[in-house]
Amino acid sequence: MRRAIFFILLIMSWKVFGQVVINEVMYSPTTGNKEWFEIYNVGTTAVNLQNWKWRDAAASNPIRTITTQSVILNAGAYAIVCEDSNNLRTVYPNVTGIILQSIGWNALNNTGNENVVLYKADMTTSDSLTYNNTWGGGSGISLERKDASAPTNQQNNWGSCIRPIGATPNQENSITQKSYDLALVRFIITPSSPLAGQDVSMEFLIKNIGKNQASGFQLNVYKDVNFDSIPQPSELINSQVFGNLNQNDSVAYNFFYKITDTSVQQFIGKVIFAPDQDTTNNTLIRRVYVGERLVINEIMYDPLTISCEWVEIYNPTNKEINLIGWKFTEESSTTNLGDSVFNKLKPGCFIVIAKDTTIYNRFDKLRNISPDNRLLFKSSLSLNNEGELVKILDASGNVVEGFVYNPKWHNPNLSDKKGYSLERINPLLKGDDNKNWSSCANPLGGTPAEKNSIYTPIPISTAEITISPNPFSPDGDGFEDFTVIKYKLKSNITQLRMKVFDVNGRLVRTLLNNQLSGSEGEIIFNGLNDNGERLRLGIYIIFLEAVDSQGGVVETVKATVVVATKL
Repeated sequence: MRRAIFFILLIMSWKVFGQVVINEVMYSPTTGNKEWFEIYNVGTTAVNLQNWKWRDAAASNPIRTITTQSVILNAGAYAIVCEDSNNLRTVYPNVTGIILQSIGWNALNNTGNENVVLYKADMTTSDSLTYNNTWGGGSGISLERKDASAPTNQQNNWGSCIRPIGATPNQENSITQKSYDLALVRFIITPSSPLAGQDVSMEFLIKNIGKNQASGFQLNVYKDVNFDSIPQPSELINSQVFGNLNQNDSVAYNFFYKITDTSVQQFIGKVIFAPDQDTTNNTLIRRVYVGERLVINEIMYDPLTISCEWVEIYNPTNKEINLIGWKFTEESSTTNLGDSVFNKLKPGCFIVIAKDTTIYNRFDKLRNISPDNRLLFKSSLSLNNEGELVKILDASGNVVEGFVYNPKWHNPNLSDKKGYSLERINPLLKGDDNKNWSSCANPLGGTPAEKNSIYTPIPISTAEITISPNPFSPDGDGFEDFTVIKYKLKSNITQLRMKVFDVNGRLVRTLLNNQLSGSEGEIIFNGLNDNGERLRLGIYIIFLEAVDSQGGVVETVKATVVVATKL
């Protein structure tokens, strides 16, 4: 008779570390500073560290003694094991607690795959960490443990220190999860260099990094009038209360603010949450530089073989821009826009950056460029035909403008795009808006250091919707190919829907679909339907809906626009 045999597999779980664990590692300090690591007593009783040891587990490295003295590490206490105690106190002058200079040191690997072992006096292992630089830390930032009670060698239990000084020696780690902890993780002002009278978008992201749900918290936004970085009730410009936010979830908030000043402005975003156990991550400060603005106005990324790539930068403001320290960047190169000879760009003037002198083969006028404009040559300039990120940085390193251009921004009715630049329709409208770009209509294929061939002005608004030019003729000849729809509404709305209907009420084009917006703005219409085809000649209806934060329509406006042909 065949017997059935049963095997019972017992899966057991145990901690792989002892009472004292490795809690923080500075494996890649900045130049001149020394390495160290921190240990922590997770137990309920004190431990004597006398004759404790450690090693970098490489075969050639000896075991190092931490201390030969009687040093008591209480429950819940920290100690630093360092290469040079004097250096550590110099780098972190406010550090307190136990600091132990190791008797000898084994260099910690900066690139990872390093094993640090902590031994008790009897040479049994108290803890062992095999870290990798992909876990966090590096360049003067420590690698911190999130949960001292969780297994040591799990990547998700480690991360980079988020304190401004880059480390938390003998303190609770900055990424240790609290019961209640909200963090303001993003505060972006767009554009960072607005013009006076322009609306800026303030975008915030709040994340719950605590263990428990957060309820009834508030975001306050302040205009820091005296630049002391301290929010005052008199400086409050916006406040928003939020409901429930679960652990690891985030909530975004966006509002628009009109810049009325003509100088540098500073703003503070601050999360208010009474139970918060770590308020050091609740505040972010941002500046805008009013009037200090340059734009990328024209891009020739796919030139004819007789010419070269180039990009045009334009000063759309009414003030002279000091160019010292300003840069243009793309994936392969960085170009300084100013130097000791040409250091200021007047209003309405251009800088053209070309790969080489073959640009003259197509645009001979550049040989006699106006002294108010500038032609720069950058041999490493290499604009990707598939599109890439291009940016302008001001002297402080702020991204004044940055976007990824796209070949799809060309006029879809242009059969061969080679040798034609992408032109900006209006330099005062957003650079990352595909509707603000199209193909150059000049027979030469570009207009370097000249007004763009498809330039369309923004109309002066005297009504709720102003459309100019109207009629317009989207036939690709460079004359009134686009129209600018400027809206000005009564409500302080959060989203817009703008659609175009023919006279029979059929939807032909959706220009905006629940897009965040302030009460004023502009949108460019190229006369094409949603399939990219030219609309028939005739009258069309622009229908605008303003939607509040709950999705309710609070305002509607209609206007007509005429698609015509040039006489």
